[in-house]
Amino acid sequence: LAAARAELVSVERRAAAMQANWAAEDSGSADDGHVAAESARALTIAAVRAEREWIAAQARYDVALAERDLLGAEKHNSDAAWRQLNTAREALDKALAGTTAEVRATDQYTRIAGAKWSVTRFLFSGEDDPTVEFSSHSTGRRTALSKWITDRRNPLTARVAVNHIWMRHMGEPLVATVFDFGRNGTRPTHPDLLDWLAAELMDHRWSMKHLHQVIVTSAAYRRSSSRAGRGTSAARDPDNRYWWRRTPIRLEAQLVRDSILAHAGTLDLSMGGPPVPAPLQDTSTRRSLYFFHSNNDRNLFLATFDEALVTECYRREQSIVPQQALALSNSRLVFDASDKVAERLVQGTIDDSLFIRTAFAVLLGINTGEQELEAGSRALRLWRQWGTESADNARSWFVQTLINHNDFVTLR
Repeated sequence: LAAARAELVSVERRAAAMQANWAAEDSGSADDGHVAAESARALTIAAVRAEREWIAAQARYDVALAERDLLGAEKHNSDAAWRQLNTAREALDKALAGTTAEVRATDQYTRIAGAKWSVTRFLFSGEDDPTVEFSSHSTGRRTALSKWITDRRNPLTARVAVNHIWMRHMGEPLVATVFDFGRNGTRPTHPDLLDWLAAELMDHRWSMKHLHQVIVTSAAYRRSSSRAGRGTSAARDPDNRYWWRRTPIRLEAQLVRDSILAHAGTLDLSMGGPPVPAPLQDTSTRRSLYFFHSNNDRNLFLATFDEALVTECYRREQSIVPQQALALSNSRLVFDASDKVAERLVQGTIDDSLFIRTAFAVLLGINTGEQELEAGSRALRLWRQWGTESADNARSWFVQTLINHNDFVTLR
């Protein structure tokens, strides 16, 4: 905490010093330039001292880590731990010496990258490019572009947005080529519906919330995905082009993980904040939306369920691979959540029938019949016959079994 606070002070003072130096460079008269230069020099000294204090605070933190590692080190690793501690202490002594040393005229702080125009050599290989002059007044071109994009006479924007939102709710887009919407792509299956939804979006001030509400309250969205008793419709429209039933949708990777935590009652619903770094993701209860994600750092559990790459912005793949079943069977996430889910389903009850019915309804959205109830009761009895530990964990194992059911990761 001390190192983080010292870093914050360092960043603030370096930013102030950089702004003062820019002001000194841009000052007009000689008198104004002299005053600005004096102010910049004072802020530069403060920035140098703050950065030295930050380095010392970080060095103290490194020493603390080395001491902790030494305490927990095995005998055969104690020599390496001692060397690491001695190196950290030497760095601390050097950093502390810097905090008391005088700031010389040549001493500089570490500049914050990207804070002002820096010369490049994009245009000329042998010399720096000229400094870009920014106008003090907007040209209005960006405003004109945004108005053209959202103009009612240009319905393409609304149509593309509607196609994406419809696809994510319904499983299939109205225009199959979501990545190539236009004359080069496929024609819409329901052009009138596409146009009506686009007009609805524009009429309500481009409110995505309104469009979500229109779709999820529609009869098409609320239809069942079951084919039972629908032989005539299935024969006439086997591809479901006319939406006589819902298309089953596999939950997105983030929703699979978040659903497990939500059922366990441990999902952190707080909004905003920094991303969760990769080493902390396995023990984090934050929503998967806040996981740090890059081409090099991808959460293994999410990647197993087809988490989108950073370059994919059109449509996610939906694969079915054995690793998905293994992830739900062997994942520490599922093991830790199962006990809590079992406790929350029917708190304090000793009635297995009620527990089984509630578990099927909550986890899978299924009303149990006699076959499911009989199979569930038989499984609980067998688990309890295996010993005391199995008896205590029987309901947790039952929950793990349902989490591994296909309907747990499917929206019907």
